[in-house]
Amino acid sequence: MGKFLVLRVLDSNSISIPHTKVYGQVEIRSNKSDSEDEIETLRQSAQENRKDFNHYAICARIATIVEAEDNAVATGYADSIFSEILDLKSVDFSVSNFKLSEIGFVKNLESGSISPITNTDFEPSMAFVVSQGSIQQIDFVNHILSLDNELSKRYQRSLHWVRNSKHEKNAQLKTLFYCFAVEALIKETENDNIGGSVRWFLGFPNGKNRSDVSVTTLLKLRAHPSYDFWNKELIDIFEKIRVFRNDSVHAGFRSTDFTKNELNLYSQIMLFGASRCQSAVRFALINGIKNVSEFKEYIPIIFEENCNIINDIHGNIIYSLDQLKHS
Repeated sequence: MGKFLVLRVLDSNSISIPHTKVYGQVEIRSNKSDSEDEIETLRQSAQENRKDFNHYAICARIATIVEAEDNAVATGYADSIFSEILDLKSVDFSVSNFKLSEIGFVKNLESGSISPITNTDFEPSMAFVVSQGSIQQIDFVNHILSLDNELSKRYQRSLHWVRNSKHEKNAQLKTLFYCFAVEALIKETENDNIGGSVRWFLGFPNGKNRSDVSVTTLLKLRAHPSYDFWNKELIDIFEKIRVFRNDSVHAGFRSTDFTKNELNLYSQIMLFGASRCQSAVRFALINGIKNVSEFKEYIPIIFEENCNIINDIHGNIIYSLDQLKHS
């Protein structure tokens, strides 16, 4: 663990202040407080993030000191701390865009090294479609648009929330969008606890229909050394996700009310849950299933129809969960 100074430049439409102000462990600084080395590092951060630093030169800076393992962890901790102060101060500047920009730096206070904050996430990119002839082929989109049933409408609503989540940087909102996507897909009533259904498509058959899965498949699933651990652990985690979802939506809980590790775990589980449930519903729609009740009746069959189920669960889902557990 080391001590890091994390500084972010505020948005280009935020504020410019003449003097530094202190709020708890956070400073909102004037741009005049930057040293020459810091200005150069901020320019580098802007360039790495494909921003014109001249548009941010006079914007206020926000800074704090945190203890962390490395620069990336320090940035995550600091952003959570900044969020609380930005919420409180935004009331004073209602006409301004009072939020963080992508420009900033992290300074190791023990070694003195300073590094620009860069975007290490995957970003959208251009995709090139290869021509398959001048006559359009019927694809799954055409099939969905030709349907007019409950399950097809649920599938489209679910896709909407996943598309919104893809490039959302706020971990809490990203996780909530995944929750909405799964609920839109398979939640039947207000009191319907969907955790059991989602666990099926994460690779953990449960409930009375578990006996409908072949013994061979169950033995292959349990061959992974972490399988039994996650089979039990996910029951508790899905209950925590349910509480997280309700607290966020109904009680107004913020990302700072949850730990970074909790948010990362919930987000990864719901990402897997949304994608695998959507894939299952897609298969169901192709095979003529029209509503969510009928879909749930066929869950064991749909589950075993996935010929890549063992590799996906062992190599993707359990592997990722194990990595998060040890992070």
